[in-house]
Amino acid sequence: MKAIVYEGPGRLTVKDVPKPSVGPREVLVRVRAAGICGSDLEMARGNRPDVVPPRIPGHEASGDIAEVGDQVSRFRAGERVVIEPILSCGECHNCKAGRHNICKKLRFLGVHADGAFAEMMVAPEWRVYRVPEKFSYEEAAVLEPTAVGVHVVRRACISPGDTVVIIGAGPIALQIAQVARRAGASHITMTDVLDYRLELAKRLGVDLAVNPRKEDLLQLVEKVTGGDGADIVIEAVGLSSTILQTIDLVRAGGRILIAGLSVESFVTEPPTFWMKQLLKEVTVESSRSYSANDWEMAIRLASRGEVDCRALVSHKFQLEEVERAYEVADRKLENSVKVLFTP
Repeated sequence: MKAIVYEGPGRLTVKDVPKPSVGPREVLVRVRAAGICGSDLEMARGNRPDVVPPRIPGHEASGDIAEVGDQVSRFRAGERVVIEPILSCGECHNCKAGRHNICKKLRFLGVHADGAFAEMMVAPEWRVYRVPEKFSYEEAAVLEPTAVGVHVVRRACISPGDTVVIIGAGPIALQIAQVARRAGASHITMTDVLDYRLELAKRLGVDLAVNPRKEDLLQLVEKVTGGDGADIVIEAVGLSSTILQTIDLVRAGGRILIAGLSVESFVTEPPTFWMKQLLKEVTVESSRSYSANDWEMAIRLASRGEVDCRALVSHKFQLEEVERAYEVADRKLENSVKVLFTP
């Protein structure tokens, strides 16, 4: 089968590789759509020391079951599915508590094991979910960032009537905004430096879309909140500068949720950030990946049309077009949002 193989920093090659073998409790999925994530871009740059090449990247995937292991009872060949890419031990304290996203031995398909940028991939049966027939494969591939959005909103404890600021308007942030609205957020402000993404945010229901290079974000948030600051501020960029910004945007007694991931060594000026946090008595939380109930909720929301996955899909490429696909995703060319491979 054909696959994109990461062979080291700056080296992504399309190769013929053996079809993966299927274990007793695994399923073989014929990949129909797989999204490029920011972590895939960082891997290509060589900024993921936890990745040992050669490795097939990709963890946002949908497709058809081609084969099932001899102990698989929940699925049969031909079913349309989406894959949760977490590989957990099932034995540690967090796994037993249902928090496999922070498993002591956490691994990811496409990072620590071969992933979705291939014609076929293998996944454990308990990490696979059926998708409604009406879903396109492209929509289903966006369920992974949608599940992240569900988890973030749960961790942020968004309640009806809350005012929310989301820093960043990438694919995950856009899904956070949609889920936050379903959780009852009364006003959502979203920021980004790319105007076309802010336009998409407005089409998806964001109340105020702000380019901080052109407008004073703090002033606008104070206007919306009567000078108090937002009830909840979610950082979805992963920069020390935007993490620092959250403390100024949140109200006293409010909540900050840090969801952005980056290879940057964060410098959040502890005397400034943490002293301001103390004086405002702000709760600071973080969010990582998702759990099974987040996936189930993401599928329900999307199947009812309460979260739009289709709107994020901007580009589709064949595996052989890997160089161009990564360039479009990395440089945000042609108003790209979510770039997919469709093997």
